[in-house]
Amino acid sequence: MSRIAHLSDLHFGSDLPALAETLADHLNDRGLDLVIVSGDLTMAARHREFRAARAFLDLLEAPTLVVPGNHDISPYRLEQRFVTPYRRWKRYVGRDLEPTFVNDDVAVFGINTARRMMLKLDWSRGAINRRQIRRLSQRLHHVPKDAVRIVVAHHPFLEDAAFEGKTTLVQRSRRALEAFTRYEIDLITSGHLHRTYSSAFVVEDAPGSGVHELGGGETVPLRRDDHRVTVIQAGTALSHRTRGETNSFNEIVVQPEGTVAIHAVVWDGARWSETAEPLATLRRR
Repeated sequence: MSRIAHLSDLHFGSDLPALAETLADHLNDRGLDLVIVSGDLTMAARHREFRAARAFLDLLEAPTLVVPGNHDISPYRLEQRFVTPYRRWKRYVGRDLEPTFVNDDVAVFGINTARRMMLKLDWSRGAINRRQIRRLSQRLHHVPKDAVRIVVAHHPFLEDAAFEGKTTLVQRSRRALEAFTRYEIDLITSGHLHRTYSSAFVVEDAPGSGVHELGGGETVPLRRDDHRVTVIQAGTALSHRTRGETNSFNEIVVQPEGTVAIHAVVWDGARWSETAEPLATLRRR
Protein backbone atom coordinates (compact mmCIF):
# COMPACT_ATOMS: atom_id res chain seq x y z
CA MET A 1 0.00 0.00 0.00
CA SER A 2 1.15 3.55 -0.74
CA ARG A 3 -0.15 6.69 0.94
CA ILE A 4 0.38 10.03 -0.80
CA ALA A 5 -0.55 13.58 0.23
CA HIS A 6 -1.43 16.02 -2.55
CA LEU A 7 -0.86 19.63 -1.51
CA SER A 8 -1.16 22.70 -3.70
CA ASP A 9 -0.95 26.48 -3.69
CA LEU A 10 0.95 26.91 -0.43
CA HIS A 11 1.58 30.55 -1.40
CA PHE A 12 4.22 31.43 1.15
CA GLY A 13 3.90 35.19 1.34
CA SER A 14 0.15 34.93 1.83
CA ASP A 15 0.29 31.90 4.13
CA LEU A 16 -1.23 31.48 7.57
CA PRO A 17 1.96 30.95 9.63
CA ALA A 18 0.29 28.90 12.38
CA LEU A 19 -0.87 26.31 9.84
CA ALA A 20 2.48 25.28 8.37
CA GLU A 21 3.91 23.51 11.42
CA THR A 22 0.51 21.98 12.21
CA LEU A 23 0.26 20.65 8.67
CA ALA A 24 3.81 19.27 8.74
CA ASP A 25 3.10 17.46 12.01
CA HIS A 26 -0.09 15.97 10.59
CA LEU A 27 1.66 14.78 7.43
CA ASN A 28 4.51 13.25 9.40
CA ASP A 29 2.03 11.35 11.56
CA ARG A 30 0.41 9.76 8.49
CA GLY A 31 3.36 7.57 7.51
CA LEU A 32 3.33 8.89 3.95
CA ASP A 33 5.29 7.40 1.07
CA LEU A 34 5.26 10.68 -0.87
CA VAL A 35 4.12 14.30 -0.62
CA ILE A 36 3.08 15.91 -3.92
CA VAL A 37 2.97 19.70 -4.20
CA SER A 38 1.32 20.85 -7.41
CA GLY A 39 2.77 24.32 -7.72
CA ASP A 40 2.55 27.87 -6.36
CA LEU A 41 4.84 27.46 -3.39
CA THR A 42 5.20 31.26 -3.33
CA MET A 43 3.18 34.39 -4.02
CA ALA A 44 5.74 36.27 -6.11
CA ALA A 45 8.92 34.15 -6.26
CA ARG A 46 10.67 36.30 -3.65
CA HIS A 47 13.72 34.94 -1.83
CA ARG A 48 12.00 35.09 1.56
CA GLU A 49 9.01 33.18 0.19
CA PHE A 50 11.18 30.46 -1.28
CA ARG A 51 13.14 30.24 1.99
CA ALA A 52 9.88 29.74 3.89
CA ALA A 53 8.76 27.09 1.39
CA ARG A 54 12.11 25.31 1.70
CA ALA A 55 11.85 25.36 5.50
CA PHE A 56 8.40 23.78 5.29
CA LEU A 57 9.53 21.06 2.88
CA ASP A 58 12.46 20.30 5.20
CA LEU A 59 10.01 19.59 8.02
CA LEU A 60 8.50 16.72 6.06
CA GLU A 61 9.80 13.21 6.67
CA ALA A 62 8.42 11.72 3.44
CA PRO A 63 10.00 12.27 0.00
CA THR A 64 8.53 15.19 -1.93
CA LEU A 65 7.70 15.71 -5.60
CA VAL A 66 7.14 19.38 -6.42
CA VAL A 67 6.36 21.20 -9.69
CA PRO A 68 6.29 24.96 -10.33
CA GLY A 69 3.19 27.12 -10.61
CA ASN A 70 2.67 30.46 -12.29
CA HIS A 71 3.31 32.34 -9.01
CA ASP A 72 6.76 30.74 -8.77
CA ILE A 73 8.01 32.90 -11.66
CA SER A 74 8.70 36.51 -10.71
CA PRO A 75 6.04 39.01 -11.87
CA TYR A 76 8.27 41.99 -10.95
CA ARG A 77 11.83 41.29 -12.05
CA LEU A 78 11.33 41.14 -15.80
CA GLU A 79 14.90 40.21 -16.68
CA GLN A 80 14.66 37.26 -14.32
CA ARG A 81 11.23 36.29 -15.63
CA PHE A 82 12.27 36.15 -19.27
CA VAL A 83 15.91 35.07 -19.03
CA THR A 84 16.23 32.90 -15.89
CA PRO A 85 12.66 32.25 -14.71
CA TYR A 86 13.53 29.21 -12.59
CA ARG A 87 16.83 30.33 -11.04
CA ARG A 88 15.31 30.75 -7.58
CA TRP A 89 13.24 27.61 -7.93
CA LYS A 90 16.35 25.58 -8.71
CA ARG A 91 18.24 27.18 -5.82
CA TYR A 92 15.60 26.51 -3.17
CA VAL A 93 13.43 23.64 -4.42
CA GLY A 94 15.28 21.48 -6.95
CA ARG A 95 16.92 21.47 -10.35
CA ASP A 96 14.46 19.03 -11.92
CA LEU A 97 11.30 20.86 -13.00
CA GLU A 98 9.60 17.59 -13.96
CA PRO A 99 10.61 15.03 -11.32
CA THR A 100 9.60 11.35 -11.18
CA PHE A 101 8.84 9.00 -8.29
CA VAL A 102 8.32 5.25 -8.75
CA ASN A 103 7.71 2.41 -6.31
CA ASP A 104 5.90 -0.92 -6.62
CA ASP A 105 2.45 0.69 -6.34
CA VAL A 106 2.70 4.04 -8.12
CA ALA A 107 4.54 5.93 -10.83
CA VAL A 108 4.29 9.71 -10.38
CA PHE A 109 5.37 12.17 -13.09
CA GLY A 110 5.71 15.92 -12.67
CA ILE A 111 4.92 18.15 -15.64
CA ASN A 112 5.73 21.86 -15.61
CA THR A 113 2.75 23.81 -17.00
CA ALA A 114 3.95 27.26 -15.84
CA ARG A 115 5.11 29.64 -18.57
CA ARG A 116 7.23 32.80 -18.50
CA MET A 117 5.03 34.23 -21.28
CA MET A 118 2.25 33.19 -23.66
CA LEU A 119 0.55 34.50 -26.78
CA LYS A 120 -2.38 35.51 -24.59
CA LEU A 121 -2.94 38.37 -22.18
CA ASP A 122 -3.39 35.99 -19.25
CA TRP A 123 0.05 34.45 -18.66
CA SER A 124 -1.15 32.74 -15.50
CA ARG A 125 -3.11 30.21 -17.54
CA GLY A 126 -0.26 27.80 -18.29
CA ALA A 127 0.29 25.30 -21.07
CA ILE A 128 1.53 21.84 -21.90
CA ASN A 129 3.41 21.40 -25.16
CA ARG A 130 3.77 18.52 -27.60
CA ARG A 131 7.33 17.79 -26.51
CA GLN A 132 6.22 17.34 -22.89
CA ILE A 133 3.44 14.99 -23.98
CA ARG A 134 5.81 12.89 -26.09
CA ARG A 135 8.44 12.86 -23.36
CA LEU A 136 5.92 11.45 -20.89
CA SER A 137 5.54 8.35 -23.08
CA GLN A 138 9.32 7.86 -22.85
CA ARG A 139 9.30 8.30 -19.07
CA LEU A 140 6.76 5.47 -18.82
CA HIS A 141 9.03 2.85 -20.39
CA HIS A 142 10.42 1.39 -17.17
CA VAL A 143 7.30 1.71 -15.01
CA PRO A 144 5.91 -1.48 -13.40
CA LYS A 145 2.95 -2.63 -15.50
CA ASP A 146 0.47 -2.63 -12.61
CA ALA A 147 1.62 0.64 -11.01
CA VAL A 148 -1.00 3.38 -10.72
CA ARG A 149 0.10 6.18 -13.05
CA ILE A 150 -0.18 9.72 -11.70
CA VAL A 151 0.60 13.05 -13.40
CA VAL A 152 1.29 16.14 -11.26
CA ALA A 153 0.79 19.57 -12.83
CA HIS A 154 -0.20 22.99 -11.57
CA HIS A 155 -2.97 23.98 -13.97
CA PRO A 156 -6.38 22.31 -14.38
CA PHE A 157 -7.09 19.90 -17.24
CA LEU A 158 -10.85 19.51 -16.68
CA GLU A 159 -13.63 21.73 -15.40
CA ASP A 160 -15.72 21.32 -12.30
CA ALA A 161 -19.31 20.61 -13.38
CA ALA A 162 -20.52 23.28 -10.93
CA PHE A 163 -18.39 25.92 -12.72
CA GLU A 164 -18.81 24.72 -16.29
CA GLY A 165 -17.72 27.37 -18.77
CA LYS A 166 -16.04 29.45 -16.07
CA THR A 167 -12.75 27.58 -15.67
CA THR A 168 -9.72 28.43 -17.79
CA LEU A 169 -7.94 25.18 -18.57
CA VAL A 170 -4.30 24.60 -19.35
CA GLN A 171 -3.55 25.20 -23.03
CA ARG A 172 -3.73 21.94 -25.06
CA SER A 173 -5.62 20.20 -22.27
CA ARG A 174 -7.72 18.16 -24.70
CA ARG A 175 -4.69 16.97 -26.68
CA ALA A 176 -2.92 16.05 -23.45
CA LEU A 177 -5.91 14.16 -22.06
CA GLU A 178 -6.26 12.14 -25.24
CA ALA A 179 -2.57 11.26 -25.09
CA PHE A 180 -2.87 10.42 -21.38
CA THR A 181 -5.63 8.01 -22.33
CA ARG A 182 -3.23 6.31 -24.70
CA TYR A 183 -0.55 6.20 -22.00
CA GLU A 184 -3.06 4.77 -19.49
CA ILE A 185 -2.55 7.59 -16.99
CA ASP A 186 -4.95 6.93 -14.11
CA LEU A 187 -4.87 10.19 -12.16
CA ILE A 188 -3.96 13.85 -12.69
CA THR A 189 -3.40 15.99 -9.59
CA SER A 190 -3.56 19.77 -10.04
CA GLY A 191 -4.24 23.06 -8.26
CA HIS A 192 -4.26 26.74 -9.32
CA LEU A 193 -7.98 27.31 -8.71
CA HIS A 194 -7.95 26.95 -4.89
CA ARG A 195 -10.96 24.67 -5.28
CA THR A 196 -11.36 20.99 -4.46
CA TYR A 197 -13.16 18.78 -6.95
CA SER A 198 -12.84 15.67 -9.07
CA SER A 199 -13.70 15.03 -12.70
CA ALA A 200 -12.99 12.34 -15.27
CA PHE A 201 -12.13 12.06 -18.95
CA VAL A 202 -13.02 9.18 -21.26
CA VAL A 203 -12.57 9.16 -25.03
CA GLU A 204 -15.41 7.26 -26.62
CA ASP A 205 -14.07 4.90 -29.26
CA ALA A 206 -15.63 5.44 -32.68
CA PRO A 207 -17.10 2.09 -33.85
CA GLY A 208 -14.59 0.17 -35.91
CA SER A 209 -11.94 2.88 -35.96
CA GLY A 210 -9.81 2.09 -32.94
CA VAL A 211 -8.17 5.52 -33.12
CA HIS A 212 -8.97 9.11 -32.25
CA GLU A 213 -7.73 12.00 -34.39
CA LEU A 214 -5.50 14.52 -32.61
CA GLY A 215 -5.07 16.83 -35.59
CA GLY A 216 -2.08 17.37 -37.82
CA GLY A 217 -2.30 13.78 -39.01
CA GLU A 218 -1.56 12.39 -35.53
CA THR A 219 -3.82 9.70 -34.09
CA VAL A 220 -4.07 8.02 -30.72
CA PRO A 221 -4.98 4.31 -30.51
CA LEU A 222 -7.67 3.80 -27.89
CA ARG A 223 -8.04 1.06 -25.36
CA ARG A 224 -10.99 -1.20 -26.03
CA ASP A 225 -12.36 -0.58 -22.55
CA ASP A 226 -12.12 3.23 -22.93
CA HIS A 227 -9.57 4.06 -20.26
CA ARG A 228 -10.72 6.63 -17.73
CA VAL A 229 -8.43 9.46 -16.57
CA THR A 230 -9.47 10.90 -13.20
CA VAL A 231 -8.58 14.54 -12.44
CA ILE A 232 -8.25 15.72 -8.84
CA GLN A 233 -8.01 19.41 -7.95
CA ALA A 234 -6.72 20.55 -4.56
CA GLY A 235 -7.58 23.66 -2.59
CA THR A 236 -4.93 25.80 -0.97
CA ALA A 237 -3.26 24.13 1.99
CA LEU A 238 -1.81 27.21 3.73
CA SER A 239 -2.90 30.48 2.11
CA HIS A 240 -5.62 32.82 3.35
CA ARG A 241 -6.71 33.13 -0.30
CA THR A 242 -9.18 30.26 0.04
CA ARG A 243 -11.85 31.53 -2.40
CA GLY A 244 -14.76 30.32 -0.32
CA GLU A 245 -13.25 27.02 0.80
CA THR A 246 -11.45 26.11 3.99
CA ASN A 247 -7.76 25.21 3.79
CA SER A 248 -7.35 21.65 2.58
CA PHE A 249 -5.30 19.05 0.77
CA ASN A 250 -5.98 15.58 -0.63
CA GLU A 251 -4.80 12.17 0.54
CA ILE A 252 -4.41 9.34 -1.98
CA VAL A 253 -4.33 5.73 -0.78
CA VAL A 254 -3.24 3.07 -3.28
CA GLN A 255 -3.89 -0.54 -2.33
CA PRO A 256 -1.62 -3.33 -3.68
CA GLU A 257 -4.38 -4.59 -5.98
CA GLY A 258 -4.61 -1.16 -7.65
CA THR A 259 -7.67 0.26 -5.89
CA VAL A 260 -7.27 3.99 -5.25
CA ALA A 261 -9.28 6.17 -2.85
CA ILE A 262 -8.84 9.94 -2.61
CA HIS A 263 -10.20 11.95 0.32
CA ALA A 264 -10.05 15.67 0.97
CA VAL A 265 -8.49 16.61 4.30
CA VAL A 266 -9.77 19.94 5.65
CA TRP A 267 -8.72 22.32 8.40
CA ASP A 268 -11.60 22.92 10.82
CA GLY A 269 -9.82 25.55 12.88
CA ALA A 270 -8.38 23.06 15.35
CA ARG A 271 -7.27 20.00 13.42
CA TRP A 272 -6.94 18.41 9.98
CA SER A 273 -9.85 16.02 9.36
CA GLU A 274 -10.49 13.64 6.48
CA THR A 275 -13.90 13.92 4.83
CA ALA A 276 -16.21 10.94 5.29
CA GLU A 277 -17.02 10.58 1.60
CA PRO A 278 -14.18 10.04 -0.86
CA LEU A 279 -13.48 12.73 -3.41
CA ALA A 280 -12.95 9.97 -5.96
CA THR A 281 -12.21 6.26 -6.24
CA LEU A 282 -10.69 4.34 -9.13
CA ARG A 283 -9.07 1.07 -9.96
CA ARG A 284 -6.03 0.44 -12.09
CA ARG A 285 -7.08 -1.84 -14.97
